[in-house]
Amino acid sequence: MVRLRLVIPMVRSRQPPENTARSVAVGLLWAMTPTFGIQMALTCVHWYIARTFFNRDFNVVVAMAWTWVTNLFTLAPAYYMFFLTGQILLGRWDDLSGYESFQRFWATAVGNTNPFSLEAWQTYFSVIVEGWGLALLVGSLPFAVVGYVIGYHWTLHLVRRWRRIRQEKRAEQVARRLLKEQGEI
Repeated sequence: MVRLRLVIPMVRSRQPPENTARSVAVGLLWAMTPTFGIQMALTCVHWYIARTFFNRDFNVVVAMAWTWVTNLFTLAPAYYMFFLTGQILLGRWDDLSGYESFQRFWATAVGNTNPFSLEAWQTYFSVIVEGWGLALLVGSLPFAVVGYVIGYHWTLHLVRRWRRIRQEKRAEQVARRLLKEQGEI
């Protein structure tokens, strides 16, 4: 599923490799922030600003797809890493709670409500903004920057390599066709 939804659109894009690399990098940048639920909207805003004011275009659909790296299944572990990193960066060494207590607090905060209900989202935003907001935000910044840099360079390398291999295969096919037409095969 990951290959089908994330990798194949990335390598099949007809845009320049730098454009595709920027798309993945922006998607990973927003995926590694505590903005679950509005990451795709933030990606659209980022695309509009980058395109309008900085003349830097990227494929907004590919970028939005890469925000799915953080999803309902990866959200709690990602936020826990953001929280711990934020606590360390803020010098709060005395408040490094274990994952079990983090998970208990998370379950208590969200409760047994439908995760798509208004009540769940209100509780979610209250916990994030009032409870752990600063630590999550500060802790997510290194992950967002590293995700952006690694995503850009990895994608640039992958797309260039894939295109080079595809070009070599096409050249071999043309050579075979020419030899076949000349009757040498």
